[in-house]
Amino acid sequence: MRKVLITGANGQLGSRLSELALSNGDPVIVCDRTKLDITDPTSIEQALSKHRPQVVINAAAYTAVDQAEEEVEKAYAVNAVGTEHLARACANSSIDMIHISTDYVFSGNQSEPYRTDDEASPTGVYGQSKWEGEKAVQSAFAERENSHAWIFRVAWLYDSRGENFAQTMLRLGASGKALKIVDDQLGAPTAAGPFAEFLLKVAQNPALLRPGMWHYGTLGPATWYDFARAIFAHKEMDVDATPCTTETYPTPARRPAYSYLDPYPLMQALGQKPEHWKDQLRRVL
Repeated sequence: MRKVLITGANGQLGSRLSELALSNGDPVIVCDRTKLDITDPTSIEQALSKHRPQVVINAAAYTAVDQAEEEVEKAYAVNAVGTEHLARACANSSIDMIHISTDYVFSGNQSEPYRTDDEASPTGVYGQSKWEGEKAVQSAFAERENSHAWIFRVAWLYDSRGENFAQTMLRLGASGKALKIVDDQLGAPTAAGPFAEFLLKVAQNPALLRPGMWHYGTLGPATWYDFARAIFAHKEMDVDATPCTTETYPTPARRPAYSYLDPYPLMQALGQKPEHWKDQLRRVL
């Protein structure tokens, strides 16, 4: 089995990756920021030299979308510059890399599923920094023969634990308060657990999927209101929830009005059919 090193092990996705890899018995190195800080080239070199992984899954990211509008330097330090440091170190050491990106690299102005060859046009600091990170990974591994990189864009990630939309809705729904939930943004809810399982399969079986850019997701799309109603229905919660527009709750960072990532090319490459977001939600919760 291939030795896997996971960065950002304390995050939503990183913790799932670490938990699954350890339970599978995979040879895995779990690194939070204290063990591998991707903003520090020396930290990267020391970790790669010490552990000698065959593949790195980069789950480290600055994900505070609104806060990024003020903490521009911090967002770029992790999502762009840090990712570049890690990608170049991996490529130079002939280590494969799996990098996680986001739907925020798109403007959200179109009305059909985003494909990997659609033009990136981020509207905020978070999306721009993640796009710069994507380009850094592609550049570092360009024309490399002994190492390869996979970039997976994913949207609307949630989990059955931690801080995410699903858990927020469960908490607010149980409060008894009337809720207004945005109903004019479209995407596809995607669970962290199944995504982590998939990433580990690619890490252990690099021949499973050609290196490059891919979109991972579920069948949709849905709005946040749709997502919330499905959560309440599954848990048999009677919640006074009404739809509202994005303008009702303005945020520092603009959210894409449409960020549905086309799941078909990836699933077809794997010989599978994409799962509907509602089916996945029921299975996860």
